[in-house]
Amino acid sequence: MHYKYLIISLLVILGACSSSKTARKTAAQMEAAPAWVKERPMSNMYYIGVAKVSKLTYPDSYQEVAKKIALNDLASEISVNIQSNSLVSSYEDNAGFQSEFTRFIQMEMTKDLAGYQMQGSFETDEQYMVYYRLSKAKWAEIQAERKRAAADRSNTLYEQGKKEEQELNYPIAIKSYLNALLELKKYWNEAVYFSVDGEKKRLDLELRTALTNILSDIQLSINPDYIKLNYKNHFKDKLIISVVNKKGEMLRDFPVRVNYRKVSVPFQTTVFSDTKKQSLKIESVKYKPNNLFVITEIEKDKVLKIKSEDKKMLKFISDAFQANPVKTAIDYELPTIYISSNKEKSNNYHYLKDAIQQSLGKQYFTITNSAKNADLLFNINVHESSPSASTQVKSVLLSYSIEVQEKVKHSIIYTYSSPKYKGVDYAIEPAIEKSYIKAAEDINDSSFRNLLQTISD
Repeated sequence: MHYKYLIISLLVILGACSSSKTARKTAAQMEAAPAWVKERPMSNMYYIGVAKVSKLTYPDSYQEVAKKIALNDLASEISVNIQSNSLVSSYEDNAGFQSEFTRFIQMEMTKDLAGYQMQGSFETDEQYMVYYRLSKAKWAEIQAERKRAAADRSNTLYEQGKKEEQELNYPIAIKSYLNALLELKKYWNEAVYFSVDGEKKRLDLELRTALTNILSDIQLSINPDYIKLNYKNHFKDKLIISVVNKKGEMLRDFPVRVNYRKVSVPFQTTVFSDTKKQSLKIESVKYKPNNLFVITEIEKDKVLKIKSEDKKMLKFISDAFQANPVKTAIDYELPTIYISSNKEKSNNYHYLKDAIQQSLGKQYFTITNSAKNADLLFNINVHESSPSASTQVKSVLLSYSIEVQEKVKHSIIYTYSSPKYKGVDYAIEPAIEKSYIKAAEDINDSSFRNLLQTISD
């Protein structure tokens, strides 16, 4: 037991000696370290980046990690100024967006750093340190050259956009202007000039003006002002679609989305504008008595393909694009119906006729008392079985069939056959009356709905 304690004591003493030796070695190494390790360098001529990394934490990649941290440190020294006349400064949510945009610029600078030099490295057994610096004058030259190159690319796209706009190729012109502005994205915080024939112009503001002007010049033209669907035109009409500028010149290649409710499902299609008016057939519209519309709109998201991270800054573009959706009212006029029957003189026929008229009325059909004024002839053929005279209790079976005929073409467009309804009483007349009442009670608001669907199809 005493031997075991002795071994443990010796190990503790040896560990303490080793730690003390390592500490003395580290202290000696740090004593010999260059000045930039002991105190961060300061300079008016250079941006400075220094990093210290544990070799124990990153045994295989400490040099790469240290370089990345040092360059991030260097980039953080490069200030991002928001000029008072820049695009960013004019953004309505100024404070919030300036901060967001500043972070974007700093991230871009970190990715695009160039011209920096490694000034030294130093390491101990446990740590690795590295020192980079970048001449402020050199960085200004690099940035100026990059800005000139971006302005050159942007101006080329700007000139292309102006040419396309003159030729009325508005979607291509918009795309060119937008891409030209995005070429300058890293410089939205400052003025961007470009020299044309010796004349210096604010390229960023000219692009903003060009985009605002062309987008506010776009108008959606829809004819007629309302669509009339009736039996005479077979519930079909045409919508005339065009996209024009304020001079009335027709513009091509704008996607126009058209929405309305068909009988079975919502209907949506896209029509592309052209230099001649585009015609779209409106048919099989699901009937309702009011608030029936065709909604037409330019698909702005297909014209302005802006990334989500740019939408906030480029809000002025969507604000300028005010070609709002057009709601074209549909005047849906159901056909007028004249009802006749083989039992019009029956004392009980009114039960059936009143119920049928009420059902058709609930579906907004117009009932007329004159066949001359009708579009459809609605003929009710009633079948009554002869009651047995030999029994004390009298029973009658009643059924009816319907044929709907086009008055002009004389063609049958709809048929219906009812089930049989039984009337029972001790006398014949009450039995017949009860069969009519039962048939009438079976008719409801949805009866003959297929007639409406047949007509609208």
